[in-house]
Amino acid sequence: MKNPLGISVNPTNYHLLPRYAAAGIKVVEISLPGAPIDELRPFACEAYALLRKSNMTLWSVHLPFGRRLDISAIDEAERRRVVDELKLTVDLARGLGAGTMVIHGSSEPNEEASRPARMDACEKSLRELQAYAGDTRLAIENLPRTCIGRAGWEIARLSEACAGVCFDVNHLLIEDHSAFLDAAESKVITTHLSDYDGVDERHWLPGMGIVPWKLVRDRLVAAGYDGPFLFELGLDAEKKPYDPETVVSAWRALVG
Repeated sequence: MKNPLGISVNPTNYHLLPRYAAAGIKVVEISLPGAPIDELRPFACEAYALLRKSNMTLWSVHLPFGRRLDISAIDEAERRRVVDELKLTVDLARGLGAGTMVIHGSSEPNEEASRPARMDACEKSLRELQAYAGDTRLAIENLPRTCIGRAGWEIARLSEACAGVCFDVNHLLIEDHSAFLDAAESKVITTHLSDYDGVDERHWLPGMGIVPWKLVRDRLVAAGYDGPFLFELGLDAEKKPYDPETVVSAWRALVG
């Protein structure tokens, strides 16, 4: 099925996988928290077993991220350490059979003066990790605020060092969705869908914010995007995962 619906799961919502499947979601991203590899394996394997039991397909693994795992580190020894640690999670993702891996280009905050050097370091790390990953595609995610990869031109450049782009539609803070797609739509190989207010990332239910959903869907499809429309959502007002049926019905109401 072209452009199936997908969901990113983490320790807060993976138990809902059977309900996501019943609601019509077909593929899954397992999002790994920023923990040591020995703590990641049990969660990843449990989530994988549940998605298979639910007759779903593993689409992607989100590699862990955070200040301790910044692939844009300017210090070469630190950058090398980060890449070597992330290779362990690449092994985990490949072992589960993921065809795609999502990676962050940096942590933050980052000083403006450091951006050229961090872009270079990020590119170097992406090339090394993609080479290590082999046929498993590495997708660089656009990020907000002072992160590396916050604009379409940055993410398009970085994507030359890996397989492509993970388009997170709620991370655009310095340009609109049309401008981002002008620069990067042909590079998109996977998505993170949620809504926001344009002030900061929110990971809201689609329809609660300002994302121009039909524009995003139509432009990606017109550009030849054949991956899933994959939701990466936060928690609702009651600090619970959004109800799976509500997620799917909200999407269908927005895009038809």
